[in-house]
Amino acid sequence: MNPWTIRLRRVGSGLPEATVTRAGGRAEQGRYPRVLIIGYNFDLVTGGGITFTNLFREWPRDQLAVADFHPCEVDPAPCARQYLLGSDEEHWVWPISLASPGSRQRSIPDLELRPPATSKTTAAAWPPPASRMRSTATRAVTTGLEWLGGTDVLRALSCSHRLREWAQDVRPDLIYALAGSLGMIRLVTQLADELSLPIALHIMDDWPSVIYDHGLLGGHLRSKTERSFRALVARASATLAISQRMADVYRQRYGREWEVFHNPVDIAKWASSRRQDWSRHGAFKLVYAGRVGQGIESSLVEVCRAVEELKRRGLDVQFDIFTPSQSAAASLLLASFDGVAVHDAIEDERMPEALAAADLLVLPFDFFGKAAKFACLSYPTKAPAYMATGVPCLVYAPRDHALTLDAREEGWARVVDTPGAEGLGTAIRELAGSEPLRKELAERAVTTCESLHDARVVRERFRAAIVRATAQTVQAD
Repeated sequence: MNPWTIRLRRVGSGLPEATVTRAGGRAEQGRYPRVLIIGYNFDLVTGGGITFTNLFREWPRDQLAVADFHPCEVDPAPCARQYLLGSDEEHWVWPISLASPGSRQRSIPDLELRPPATSKTTAAAWPPPASRMRSTATRAVTTGLEWLGGTDVLRALSCSHRLREWAQDVRPDLIYALAGSLGMIRLVTQLADELSLPIALHIMDDWPSVIYDHGLLGGHLRSKTERSFRALVARASATLAISQRMADVYRQRYGREWEVFHNPVDIAKWASSRRQDWSRHGAFKLVYAGRVGQGIESSLVEVCRAVEELKRRGLDVQFDIFTPSQSAAASLLLASFDGVAVHDAIEDERMPEALAAADLLVLPFDFFGKAAKFACLSYPTKAPAYMATGVPCLVYAPRDHALTLDAREEGWARVVDTPGAEGLGTAIRELAGSEPLRKELAERAVTTCESLHDARVVRERFRAAIVRATAQTVQAD
């Protein structure tokens, strides 16, 4: 049963106001400020895109605008306007700045709201300004940039006159920012200062700990980023973290309280397909649904190895990987392991039913390397959805990872926090052989999801946090 009823109406100021009523309780009045999102756009593929698409899902469309280097990929668009960041905001040093203007992305105010032909996940991660450069020259430039410390050695971002005029026309009450680089920190801060706007800062990965960690000028960029990020945190009217672990670490690191918001789930959507029977029928079916890439690839390979070894020892087990990252899965030879199959990504509308058909859902994170450090404070977008399925979960991640700590504290998953296929094999065999254990973990996961991740409750809490941020006095440096 859905405990919330939300009704929108217009008040005298023009701001939408919501009546949010909980079953058996009294109504609360709340308004929806006009928000300008900078540094990320709506999509249903990346973790950040899915998370804030769901957080803003019931926000009035005409109260949202976005400025980002990527266009909105959700149809219909959750926002009314979008500005495509480009050459007006992006400044390259000589001689790259001499590249043909036609080879660089143009800044476009009020870009048409329709999904692009190429998704941000399939576009090149770093197309050089002169896109017609020969591959040999491209490799040379890329190698040189790595030696220097990365793209931002030669590129700077700033708030252009065109962006400022567009933002003034939007008339936002607040900037919601997912800053992920020194350049984006500068752009957000400049625009907020020029328009005297409060900032809600939302951090989804611990990128400040790993950015600019190599190269001749990496140390210089890292020091500048640390100072700029601390100034942004101090200036922000709201500081939002993706996990409780991040909130705790950042409180100690930056000296501010952080409110936790990660991906919520529509309880009713998942309840209709929720698994109610935990008996086995044929092979014990493990499922992973999501990207294959940095931060999870080593652990995903270990799960495949564990499945292959269990199958060799006689356990009837199958591991199905559903991913949009087909090329990455192929490069890791995941499908070459006995008992492992790789499939195309599951369509969003089929996700509840498809996941509920599994016997065990797998959440892997790498234990070593830069990507592991980057993700250590993160909370995977898929975790609340996994909890809602009624299928037991297996978390394979470092013991100090945000996901591991949450799963152990709430008791919603079987946790393996030491690297190696042997421990994984023991956990999988244990779960395959115990229906009571599978039932217990699944029921705890559902209870945790309904108490902590209900979209209606989380969205109202998120709306209230944004409203509080708009009421705070802006103190620009």
